[in-house]
Amino acid sequence: MVSAAANLRLPWQKLGLTALAAVAYVFFWVNGPLQEPQPVFEFQEHMSGFAEPIRFGDETQTSRFGLTAAREEHPYYRIMTAKQRVPRLFAVIGDARTNPGLGADVAAMVLSGAKAVAANPENVVLKTALDMYYAEEQDAAGNVVQLYLENTGLNKDVKGYAGPIDVGVTVGMDGHIRSVRHLRSMETTSYLADIEKAGFYGQFENMPLDGQSYEVDFVSGASLTSEGIARSVSKLVSVARESPLEVYVDTQATGFDVKAVPPSTWILYAALIGALFLGVRLRRVRQSRRLSLALAVLSILYLGFYANNSFTYVTFLQPFLGTGWSYLLGAYATMVLAGAIWDGNSYCRHVCPYGNVQRLLTRIMPFRGKLPVSNRVLDGLRWAIAVALCIGIISGLRDWASYELFPDLFGIEVLDSMWFWLSLAVVLASAYYPMLWCRMLCPTGAILDGVASAARARKVRGPVRSSALAGIPVTTEQTPG
Repeated sequence: MVSAAANLRLPWQKLGLTALAAVAYVFFWVNGPLQEPQPVFEFQEHMSGFAEPIRFGDETQTSRFGLTAAREEHPYYRIMTAKQRVPRLFAVIGDARTNPGLGADVAAMVLSGAKAVAANPENVVLKTALDMYYAEEQDAAGNVVQLYLENTGLNKDVKGYAGPIDVGVTVGMDGHIRSVRHLRSMETTSYLADIEKAGFYGQFENMPLDGQSYEVDFVSGASLTSEGIARSVSKLVSVARESPLEVYVDTQATGFDVKAVPPSTWILYAALIGALFLGVRLRRVRQSRRLSLALAVLSILYLGFYANNSFTYVTFLQPFLGTGWSYLLGAYATMVLAGAIWDGNSYCRHVCPYGNVQRLLTRIMPFRGKLPVSNRVLDGLRWAIAVALCIGIISGLRDWASYELFPDLFGIEVLDSMWFWLSLAVVLASAYYPMLWCRMLCPTGAILDGVASAARARKVRGPVRSSALAGIPVTTEQTPG
């Protein structure tokens, strides 16, 4: 009777965490991601024609010397001669001292980028606007045929997966974008390669700078990088809107915006990911070595090599860093979080392609090693890495988000990335020391295991089952005492 009553008790920990997650989802759904603070000061532009571009505040309108109207506006007119006062100037010269987009190194990069995309590189001329350098490409008669814009030094508040993304944009004299290209970033090279192969940049061609909002399909498996590039283009156009764009083209780019949206196939991708999570929930699959092996291979082939879309802890940080989720990413995050709360972190134990590669190697390895430290030490190290990375990323070190090994491994970046070889080395080491990355180094696993631990009842009875695929528990060393 007592056991029957115990079985009827509600899982309050799981229900509470689910409710908390639901509140967070609703909050960000209604309010959007938290944004970075906007600049305190707003300036208007003034092009004198005789000097460098200057920013003026509200109190910097020059007097109309020699005009009667100007004299009559003076408070001491016909009463006494006022002492000559030095005008209070709030002007800021637009140069490298006040704007990182006008540094000498930036000028060299902009000129080099403009020549790289120009039909006649010898006819490229570097110019200076208020906030940026840009370049004209001229024909033989000296007529401007296109402008080259670059956001180098101007993109600190627009970030992709691992930090700012430098892009170059060419604009024709008809006010249409001619090309967009990636220049520099800390993004994973395999993601960038997938974006280029998918023809993502071609979606910007002939897009008019007419103040309207446009959409481009992001590349599945590289959604955050795709969104970062689209927002970088929007930001670059907004910076160049008045100078130099309005000087050259008859267009009003105010309000121009490009959003990266999920392609029409995102529902299919989400359904396939959902099928993986549903499959690992089936007792028959977990208890069958053959079925669990098939599911693990499917995870490696689809989530790993095809989509290169392993889940990371960075996804949970995105709403706090001003980056919204796509529908696909939101669905993926929901499945991972639900699996951690209600199924003891099924993602790490069964779905993660990088973890499944380690399990496969562990299964075929004829012998195993034993680390000279306890599970408690390994878990402490993993948590230390996770906390340090989260603090660093939230503090602005977005390139720390690239602390993940699987993208380069599944992207087979043999020649382009040293991370491929490091990832391969960790996987091979995991064949001898089972699940080395997952147990000691993975920040995503630390966070998801923490959620799973918080969701469990204080007293857990019965053995903890491990994946039938590996035939071993995730941890092999026993904690002393």
